Amino acid sequence: MEHQLSQQEIDRAFDAATGARPSANDGAVPFDFRRLDRIPISQINAIHSLHEAFVRNLSSSLTIYLGSVVSGSLISVEQLPYSDFVEALPTPTCLVYLNMDPCQGHALIEVDPTLIALILDLVLGGGGRTKTGLDREVTEVEKNLLDGFFHIVTSDLRETWKPVDVLSFAMSAIETSPQLSGRFVATEAVVAVAIELRIGETAGMVNLAIPSLTLKTIRQRLDQQRTSHRSENPATELAIKRKLARDLKMTVECEFSGAMIGLRDLLSFSPGDVLMLGPEFDGEVDILVNGTPKFTGSLGVSPKNRQMVVLK
Repeated sequence: MEHQLSQQEIDRAFDAATGARPSANDGAVPFDFRRLDRIPISQINAIHSLHEAFVRNLSSSLTIYLGSVVSGSLISVEQLPYSDFVEALPTPTCLVYLNMDPCQGHALIEVDPTLIALILDLVLGGGGRTKTGLDREVTEVEKNLLDGFFHIVTSDLRETWKPVDVLSFAMSAIETSPQLSGRFVATEAVVAVAIELRIGETAGMVNLAIPSLTLKTIRQRLDQQRTSHRSENPATELAIKRKLARDLKMTVECEFSGAMIGLRDLLSFSPGDVLMLGPEFDGEVDILVNGTPKFTGSLGVSPKNRQMVVLK
């Protein structure tokens, strides 16, 4: 009688011929249920590329808004538990929770207290020379003053993510202690984006956290974005940067120091008076770009009797 072997019998015969020992776990793959919310490294790379563009756009937007030169660099993009993310943050600090409609959950932005103090100074018309950060909680009045700054941040985030998905980043709340928030579970995975932002001569960190589980829902579109980003022409991107830089407007000021005057004489000035600079003034002046000294020069008069400064 003809007998047809079953698949199990075939497998046993094959194992015997090859010397393989049967295992009770044949076909089983170890799986860590605590890592359900993790995303693959390919998505991390795509998010890295997206936020390189975000840093460039944010630097340009804030330069115009704050009236001071702003530059930034992307430090890292990594996936870690939320508890590890908040452990590295100072307390108190400035935390802004963002809705991500139509996705569920929240994103989180943390801004270094040193930057917050400088931003408040610039928004209030100061010279942006403060070097100390806030060592206290942000007041309600200061939160209102920061609305414009965070509106620019969320607007640039929306534009950055638009090629991938229409995420409506919008401010939900401003808090000061990350440990007290109930919007995140300590063990859930987040993608942490670390950015160094430099405003004038002051540098500080801006940290962004997005739940990994939210990013898993748009995995395919992130992979497509990564592929299209690789195909971009570097020469074309450089030309776009140069064109944007040419149209950027900056404040240029000329100031000199060294001449002394008494307060009584200063208070007695009236229109038409002539101020004698005296021998202390050697004709050399400083040229400031957005409040930062960049050049030196000397005063002069043009052929059409207009005052001018000759750069050295």
